[in-house]
Parts: sequence; C-alpha cells; structure tokens
Amino acid sequence: MKKKIMKKTSILLLLVLAVLVLGEVFSSTESVLADQKIEHLKLGKNKKKKKKQAPIYKVGETFKVGNVEYTVHSKEITQNVGGEYGKNANGTYLILNVTVKNNGSKSITITDSFFVLLKGKTKYEADSSAGIYANDDGDFFYSELNPENSATGNVVFDISPETANDPNLQLQVQTGYWGTQKGLVKINP
Repeated sequence: MKKKIMKKTSILLLLVLAVLVLGEVFSSTESVLADQKIEHLKLGKNKKKKKKQAPIYKVGETFKVGNVEYTVHSKEITQNVGGEYGKNANGTYLILNVTVKNNGSKSITITDSFFVLLKGKTKYEADSSAGIYANDDGDFFYSELNPENSATGNVVFDISPETANDPNLQLQVQTGYWGTQKGLVKINP
C-alpha cells in the first residue's frame, strides 16, 4: 500500500511539475508573441507615417496639388520691392517667382493664402502689399484663373535674414482657401 501511495504521489508530483513547466513555457511564449505583436504594430505605424508624408520638391520642379500645378522658378532676397516709391522690408524680403496652372474644370482665384513659409512649426504668411509692388502688372493675386490656363507672379515674405537663408525653410502650397491638399518645396539647398 505504501508503494501505491508513493507511486500515486510521484505521479501527482510529476503532473504538478509538468503543469508548472508547461505554464511557464506558455507564459514566456505568450510574452514573446505579445512583444512581437507590439513590434509589428510599431512597424506598421511607422510605415503608415512614411506613406502619409508628402514628397518635398525643389525649386525648379513642377508638381501637382489636387487640380493645381505649381512651379517655384526662383528665389530672390532684397530689402525693397517697387523701387523708390515701393516698400521696404522690416527684415528682408524673400521673393519667390511661382507659376500656378489650373488643371481643374472650374476657375480658381489665386490668393496669397495659397502660400505659407514653414520653418519647423513656425509659419510665415505672405506680405500682400509687398506682393503688389513685386508684380509689375499687380494682378497675380486675386485674379481668376480659368481651366487650362496658368499665371506667373511673385510671392513675397517679409522675414528675418536668418530665416530667409535657413536650410530647413519650406514653402507650403495648397489648393483653395481651405487648403485641403498641400505640397512642400524646399527653398534653400
């Protein structure tokens, strides 16, 4: 009888030990799988972020934003626009010569709100009054642009000289007043 009890106890101990070992194996496997799932999710988020990041164009490249095509031809830095009877900058003027082409089916109105300079999280608005002096005929902004037509003009920003030459400076262009679609142009090489 003692042998039977010993045998039953041994089997019971082996079963308990086997359950403990299996429990440990499963918990470590679960932990590894959970870590792999977390890593997979992180990689998936990174891939999504990369997909959402819009391309950054260079001065001279033509690109589309919605139904509007943009080309930033050149940049100029100056202290005055319009000459003797023009306007002087508080900092310095960054003048960007831009062509806007309407590839849509309705006319659009070109406004200075289409253009914003970005330096990190800082945003710079175009100087509308300086833009009048910088455009010889003065009708680049607030003009109707019918489908298949394009217009070229100067967009002017009154900014500090350091900002004008910052290598991270970008021009953000958009479609319409609400800017639902946007594109970026690196201003300084």
